[in-house]
Amino acid sequence: LHLAYQYALPKTANNPHHRRCTIWTNGILWSDDDGVQTLVEIVDSSRCVLLLMSCEQEVGHNMIKLRQKVIKDVLSHQNVTCPILELQEFIIDPSQLDYPIDKPSSLTLYDIEHIASCVVRNKSFVVPYNIDE
Repeated sequence: LHLAYQYALPKTANNPHHRRCTIWTNGILWSDDDGVQTLVEIVDSSRCVLLLMSCEQEVGHNMIKLRQKVIKDVLSHQNVTCPILELQEFIIDPSQLDYPIDKPSSLTLYDIEHIASCVVRNKSFVVPYNIDE
């Protein structure tokens, strides 16, 4: 609900508590006035928070800024509510991205720290991190 109040647009100016978004048991979907559509969902038996975003190419910079804010907000909330939880951040291989994602742990993932390390070392490839159950 925090994400809905923080990011989804109000339905009317009269009642700012009613938001233009779709909420279900384990997720939320909203669009902003820049045309960025965002989905945040808990998947894989509450082991993974999935963030999917889409937009038109000309507003891609808005999506990047919003993605940074949403990730920071989710991580901040995790630090407050579950400080002992160990976090790992991955990027799902886009060639394997089909929604809905039932078991992201069976996909090819890319560790964000490893990607950053490859960029710093000027490597031209990134080795995926495969998680299979």
